[in-house]
Amino acid sequence: MSTNRFPTLPEPSLVTPDFDSTLASLKERYFKKTGHYPTVNDPETVHLEAIAYTKNELIDEINYESKQNLLAFAEEDRLEHLGALVGAGERLGAASASTVVEFTFTAGHAGVVIPKGYELKAADDQTIFLCMQDYIVDAGEANLLANFECQTPGEEGNGFIAGQISTIVDSSIAEVESATNVTTSQGGAPEEDDDRYAYRIWLAPSGWSSCGPYDAYEYFALSASSAIGSVSIWTPAPNDISISAILLDGSLPEQPIIDAIYAQCSGKKRVPQGDRVAVVAPGGVNGTATIALQVFNDYAALGKTIVDTATKLVNDELLKWRTTHGKDIVVQDLETICKNIEGVYYADVTITDSDGNVIDKKKSISKQERANITLTSVTHTVIDELSSNNFQ
Repeated sequence: MSTNRFPTLPEPSLVTPDFDSTLASLKERYFKKTGHYPTVNDPETVHLEAIAYTKNELIDEINYESKQNLLAFAEEDRLEHLGALVGAGERLGAASASTVVEFTFTAGHAGVVIPKGYELKAADDQTIFLCMQDYIVDAGEANLLANFECQTPGEEGNGFIAGQISTIVDSSIAEVESATNVTTSQGGAPEEDDDRYAYRIWLAPSGWSSCGPYDAYEYFALSASSAIGSVSIWTPAPNDISISAILLDGSLPEQPIIDAIYAQCSGKKRVPQGDRVAVVAPGGVNGTATIALQVFNDYAALGKTIVDTATKLVNDELLKWRTTHGKDIVVQDLETICKNIEGVYYADVTITDSDGNVIDKKKSISKQERANITLTSVTHTVIDELSSNNFQ
């Protein structure tokens, strides 16, 4: 069962399974009917135990089904029905990666149309990107910037850097001299997971009228793409609305996703009269982290494994920092992660910002910011002390 998404709410009080009490009750009822109280070795006891076990399984299923009616616990299709109650719409499907492509045209051409669906192939010779709309190019125009998206939804179209999407599949448009991506492809994401969809359902009532409340802007911005992991809203000046989005992989959205956010948070029916909406990048702290581990002597042979484990766990935590608005930098959080690895005696974590200043203990991050910290080094030394697991 899903964990409680709203831990501040009390756990719903349902039927508590109790095998021993159920079995005792069955034995008492059997005794009243037969005059014989079944003991451990009696064959009747085996049958009564089976009945008690089946009843407890049924109670577990009743508890599960009851909690599926609550947003805090609902999963899969049950969430879809809860979403329908508040008009949250269906779960967002997998999103395609997108990029910006620059076309170069032959000199002196008489004008051309780049059609929607125009295909380019990436450097892996497999991934296809399609033009997202028709583009009319005037006579003599030398260049054009166009939005493209991956033909296949999901993460496979992410990460092609500038210049890696440039093979023209259909060469019938002779006026096209070259076409190549000028931004790294991004925004490909799997179908919206249960927790993210549940959060949008929780936000949905705020959007029943318009984007006026912060929660409503957040709801509509999150609805722009399943690749968006975090959204923050603030008002830098009266009537000005700033929207900041961070993608699930920690990157910031390029123009296609920015355009999708504008499309969700604009229009006469969506935005209160007078609101001026701007999609902006989050501020915050850019920096690096280095970790020096001390390993117990009897774990010396596992030094590389310990370093690899620490690297993965810390990178996972830093991704949470990078993809969340307003998550404070707490050095001890990283030290605790390392210290909990078996064989680690001590962990010294140093976080340095882009100006070269060492962050001491913690640094507050506002809702308009994020902590963009990159792990650059994990080293280890072996100390003389043995761990408590050593029996020498």
